[in-house]
Amino acid sequence: MTNMVSRITALVGVLLLQLALLAGCQQNQRAVADLPPLKIGVASVTQPKGTTDLLAGYIPEGRVLASPEALAAFDVAVMDRLRSSTKRTFDFIPHGTGVDPTAPRSAKTNSALAYWVGVAKANNVELLIVPQILDWQERQGGPAGVSTSAAVNMDFFLIDARDEGQLVTRSHFSEKQVGLSNDLTKIGTFFKRGGKWLSAQDMALEATEQMVREFGL
Repeated sequence: MTNMVSRITALVGVLLLQLALLAGCQQNQRAVADLPPLKIGVASVTQPKGTTDLLAGYIPEGRVLASPEALAAFDVAVMDRLRSSTKRTFDFIPHGTGVDPTAPRSAKTNSALAYWVGVAKANNVELLIVPQILDWQERQGGPAGVSTSAAVNMDFFLIDARDEGQLVTRSHFSEKQVGLSNDLTKIGTFFKRGGKWLSAQDMALEATEQMVREFGL
């Protein structure tokens, strides 16, 4: 009986792996509409403090904030990724570079959107990528084993700052890494990650890769 259960478990694992690989191939084959050749800015990552800072979504209950060091490392990693693997030019826009947050804002847009449109215009970019971290839980342990796995909940927003400005699209990423013993449906992702436990920074870079695909960069 034990051998039979082991064989069935192995068979299920192989089938799930094949399905995951097939889904990955189909996803890669999907045509993505490329962005036009406009000047693109990338804002330094922020952590919304309240609903007025949100472009979409909500702040999860019991959220954990990323450290200043993690935020700085993420900014560097995102710009390195964009500049090294796309054929576009990106202008990094650090905190404090932009418009006066107390300046009057258009009634046709929400306050967060109006603020970021102002930041884009002040920095002479036509499109602006705005990363926002909603929850950031660090891994407790190492790549081989953890007591608490990493979890990241974040958004990237693409804003068209021409004219009055508009929110074009959103790339949302939310995951808490789990082991295969807890969720066999993650077997494809498990092997893609080399069977390792990721850090929060690693997961944030996966969110960046997703954003690059979804924004057509």
